Amino acid sequence: MSRPDTLFDVDDSAAGNLSFQNFGSTTIQPDLPSGRISPNASPHVRANEQLYSAEQRIGGTIDGATKSGGVLNLDFYSGWFDVDTMTVLTRCYKTLIPKEDYVSEVLAGVPDLYGPFWVPSTLVFSLFLTSSLWSSINAYLNDVEYAYDFTRLGAATSVVYTYCLGLPVVMWAAIKYWASASERSPVEIISLYGYQSTVWILVAWLTLIPIAPLRLFLAFLGTLLSLFFLTRNLYPILSNAPNVSARLLIVVATVLHLIFAVALWWGFMAGGSGAFDGKKLKDVAGEIGTGIGGGIDGDGMRWKW
Repeated sequence: MSRPDTLFDVDDSAAGNLSFQNFGSTTIQPDLPSGRISPNASPHVRANEQLYSAEQRIGGTIDGATKSGGVLNLDFYSGWFDVDTMTVLTRCYKTLIPKEDYVSEVLAGVPDLYGPFWVPSTLVFSLFLTSSLWSSINAYLNDVEYAYDFTRLGAATSVVYTYCLGLPVVMWAAIKYWASASERSPVEIISLYGYQSTVWILVAWLTLIPIAPLRLFLAFLGTLLSLFFLTRNLYPILSNAPNVSARLLIVVATVLHLIFAVALWWGFMAGGSGAFDGKKLKDVAGEIGTGIGGGIDGDGMRWKW
């Protein structure tokens, strides 16, 4: 019998059936998916899961790239610069006596980017200093006031870095995708081109000798030595490449090296003021045809062959 002061009147027989029930995941489907989507899930749930998965993939990629060893972390590149001074000097010296396979025996599977960067950088400053010294000597002998021209520093940087650091990347891509030879990494090709400029540092300073035939002979010797070093290490790769026509890369490498040698000689080592004294690069390009044939006498330019 119910009491007047109660809100609910429950039968005593039904009270014994009251108990907590266990509603597991098998009876109620969650609104937000966890893991794989059920085939019967609604389109709204599928769209949310696809966006969530894409976010996970992007986040995982960025996280993996920024962790140690990722391409966006400086630690990824630190291994290429982990080299001591004696090793760099030894690798420079070995380019002057190219009697072994440089990559397998000298680099020995541990190429670096420290030497291939600093050796060309040293060459840039050597070209600038020696050519400026020649200009100052000529100005002194002719009783002319001399001022440093930093145009030649920019020209040396463009020529040397393009050949020693830019060209090796293009050469590696041609070897890999045209010749179908993948046994050499891009760092190893950069090492070949970077360390070969060692001989040009020596030639740049030796061309301060005031004997024109000797300067020309030293430049010619440096050209042959550096060219022999490059072809000796590039030809075995291309000779065994599946694509036989890719052997033309040796001819291309030879022609580009000769152009590089002529640019160094004509612009910086020939003696006198050099081709870049007080000139812009576009002006120098228009004088190549007349400049290679012999001496040039003009305003700000005086060559001694």
